[in-house]
Amino acid sequence: MINRISTSLAQQLGINSILSQQAQVNQTQQQISLGKRILTPSDDPAGSVYILDLNQSISRTEQFQSNIEYARNRLSLSDSTLQNVTNSIQRVRELAIQGFNDTNTAEDRGFIAQEMFQRLDELLALSNTKDANGDFLYAGFKSQTQAFTGSASTGTFSYQGDQGQRLIQIGENRSLADNNSGAEVFFNLKDKNGNPEDMFSTLYGLATDLANNKAAKEEAVLTMGSLPADGDIITLNGINYEFDNDATVSLGNTSVPIGVDTDATSTNLETAINTQQSLGNTDVTASVINNQIRLLADQQGAGKLSISTPPAGLTLSTPVSIPLYDRLDQLDTALNRVLDVRAQIGARLNVIDSQDDINQDFILSMQQTKSQVEDIDMAEAISRFNLQVVALQAAQQAYVRVQGLSLFNQL
Repeated sequence: MINRISTSLAQQLGINSILSQQAQVNQTQQQISLGKRILTPSDDPAGSVYILDLNQSISRTEQFQSNIEYARNRLSLSDSTLQNVTNSIQRVRELAIQGFNDTNTAEDRGFIAQEMFQRLDELLALSNTKDANGDFLYAGFKSQTQAFTGSASTGTFSYQGDQGQRLIQIGENRSLADNNSGAEVFFNLKDKNGNPEDMFSTLYGLATDLANNKAAKEEAVLTMGSLPADGDIITLNGINYEFDNDATVSLGNTSVPIGVDTDATSTNLETAINTQQSLGNTDVTASVINNQIRLLADQQGAGKLSISTPPAGLTLSTPVSIPLYDRLDQLDTALNRVLDVRAQIGARLNVIDSQDDINQDFILSMQQTKSQVEDIDMAEAISRFNLQVVALQAAQQAYVRVQGLSLFNQL
């Protein structure tokens, strides 16, 4: 049986062959120009899925790299801020030691205190530092709320943030805090007796003591508003001073004659205290201005001056002050807290550098694997392209020859 092919079918077959060869040439040409073996998912379905997975892994790791850069900037800013905080505290400490030197006059101390107050405002400004996005570094999760309020003029300070610590993911299974709350850095401190304190109040108290010409040791002031009654007792550093108007006092008590007025009685109390001090029985010195008795501990440190509840007519108008050395201890506590936080920041920056290297190595490995799957073998592709060009030319020539096979050509 003889199969007959119509003229139109012969033409169509020839055109289809040319178009098929042309499509192969075009695809190979695109592969060579792009350097990619897989141009569409149909070129290699399994390879296309694998490349999608690799691209997702690379994209996710690049996001971790962006997070690393963000965290590095915030932590570096925090570290430089706390370096300035450290410098301010150390400067205040120097001023405190200088100011409480006995060679300074009250006016000299007032001048020194002025710089302390300026340092306090500087410290408040540093505690409210913002990052490049306008977020407060030390406000916890409340990053758009000013962390601290207060000033050297008011002497009252408060923390407006929260205790939150933001975590940012820097690796597939690794997260890291990019901040410390202001409460941890500046506020939740303890003195040596475990009492709460904050950095700002410590500086304010120190500057205020200096401005008011307070002594470096513990002191207090008693005010005699009216004459005490016969037999009234006040205890200073373990010694009972008994007010007396008939030269009769209880055994073991020190007599304080009641004078004609409060000034005279205050002078008698001063004399009794200083007499005991000269005998070595107490380490408190008294001085009187009108009806006010100033009590000063002879030794440095807290707890060197103890006063019982005064009797009627005698009031503790100025409570026992915090001595200079305790103020310096509080400054050291604040400084140690800042150094501790800076150590945490330094450790996190080291972790970031390490994770940065890990992520870069991972991205390089994924890109190499992707290249092995996706990239074309250029030598093989060029050879294939040349063969496909030859096949296209042959198909074109064959089509021309077929078009010449007609009996009309023989007439």
